[in-house]
Amino acid sequence: MITQYTYRMKKRFSIIIPVLLVAFSLCAQQNNDAAGTYFLQDVKDTNSGFTLKPNYTFTFFYTKDQFTRTGSGRWTLDNNIITFNSRLKPARDFKLLSSRRVNDNFVTIAFTDDNPLYIKDIECTLYTARGRQKKFTNAEGIVQFTKQEIDSVKIISSFFPDHPFTYIPLNKIQNNFVFELEKWISEVFFSDFTLQFSNPHLSGRHPLLPGQFRYTKDN
Repeated sequence: MITQYTYRMKKRFSIIIPVLLVAFSLCAQQNNDAAGTYFLQDVKDTNSGFTLKPNYTFTFFYTKDQFTRTGSGRWTLDNNIITFNSRLKPARDFKLLSSRRVNDNFVTIAFTDDNPLYIKDIECTLYTARGRQKKFTNAEGIVQFTKQEIDSVKIISSFFPDHPFTYIPLNKIQNNFVFELEKWISEVFFSDFTLQFSNPHLSGRHPLLPGQFRYTKDN
């Protein structure tokens, strides 16, 4: 025997289930609409954008003057806001190969990489009891300061300014340091990076460029 309570519950579910199915269908349709490749607009000599895949993964691409950077991760869509997240960024982007005391009158900081362009014009800021001093590496990836005790060194690559690194020497009397660029330094990492979705456009920031931009889906 079907009680009045059972009848009311069946009637309620008969209303709720179709509503949920419609909501899920609309959400899936919106996500399908968002999937695609979006290209950065109105930036001269630059090819950049995002590819959003239906399985909620994405790739980011950036090419300018034969210089390329990429990134990847997962995306979500909520209230027309797309949020990008990638794997956790490693703690350091430069590997210390050697640090020692040398009997000369300099603090020498050198860099090595398979691409010789990457070690040129690296900004090195020396923090000491005397204050702060900034210089840039030469074409060989070397910069020298007057010899002094070091509290820390801040390193910023001209090619990868989004990967700053600070090194604190274990021994302040060391004055010769050699660093290697880590292999992932060209990777672009995302942490709750958001763009506004209005099909067929994305709008908002760019991971590497200052300002506000529009991305248009490739049809």
